[in-house]
Amino acid sequence: MLKHKFTTNSLSNITQVIRSGNMGYGSLVKKLEEKFTLVNNQYNIATNSASAAAFMIFAYLKEKYGECDVYVPSLTFTSPVWAAKHLGHRIIFVDVDNELLFDFNDYLKKSKLPSWRIPTGRKKVIMPTLYGGVSNIDNGKLKGDEIIVIDSAHCPFPTIKYDFAFTSFHPTKPICSPDGGMIFTPNKEAADYFYLYRNFGRENLDKGYDITQNGFKFYMNNLSASIVLESLKEYDKNLEIRKKNFILIKDKFEGRFLKHDENSSYYFATLISDQAEYLNNKYKTSKHYPLLHKTSYYENCNLSNTEDLYPKIVNLPLYDINIYNS
Repeated sequence: MLKHKFTTNSLSNITQVIRSGNMGYGSLVKKLEEKFTLVNNQYNIATNSASAAAFMIFAYLKEKYGECDVYVPSLTFTSPVWAAKHLGHRIIFVDVDNELLFDFNDYLKKSKLPSWRIPTGRKKVIMPTLYGGVSNIDNGKLKGDEIIVIDSAHCPFPTIKYDFAFTSFHPTKPICSPDGGMIFTPNKEAADYFYLYRNFGRENLDKGYDITQNGFKFYMNNLSASIVLESLKEYDKNLEIRKKNFILIKDKFEGRFLKHDENSSYYFATLISDQAEYLNNKYKTSKHYPLLHKTSYYENCNLSNTEDLYPKIVNLPLYDINIYNS
């Protein structure tokens, strides 16, 4: 199991930033990246959102490999899929299994269909979503030539093997901030690209700077970094509370709860229930997310298990058990 033991300061990082007035890009962004490096021993690039993180990943893949085929579940947030589509990659929606996770059997089937046959030299990108906060899924059925991009927005410490992963920080998540995200990668070349891209493609010189590549304003600001750093101090304690809440919630509701692995962030408890419509209305919950292949923007297709399970999804927040006392 992951150990997170983040150190604390007598003066909060937030107070330091406010007193200094340095609320743009600053030293606490690097400090935050170093904190994550202590856990995953990889390159960690802080961004202003997970959407920005995904955009940079697909920009890098476009420049490195050209247009790719991106296999992704429809049960996911739109911005990473939009980023891939906007940058010219082809989107192929894949069904989910009974745990609402990327169905590798469906991927293998679709990657062999004549209508979706990969042109010579065209890369395949697999983008599973760690739905609900699990840290790992079994990807042993992959052929081995895929680029693995993990949508880890529900899980800040993924343990699945990947080429790229991105996460987000949100007020109701175990690690929170008003805004912000991060890219994780073992790839130094890509990391160097992201460090420049998030800062307009600028490379500092002795006097001024040069523009050496594509880029935009995608960096995390110092104030957001300070809030994430403060949140990290409470992560282990809050995670234990969420785990206990999950046990209590399971005793309150009938239906099938999706599994959590030992490194899950316990973002929410996902229930598959025939009473989903009633429960979602009563507790004002969200399905996370509208099915992308059923929206007007994306191409429609047949995803039988996704469409069968979707009406039964209830995502119950774990940060406050008192929500369910009424």
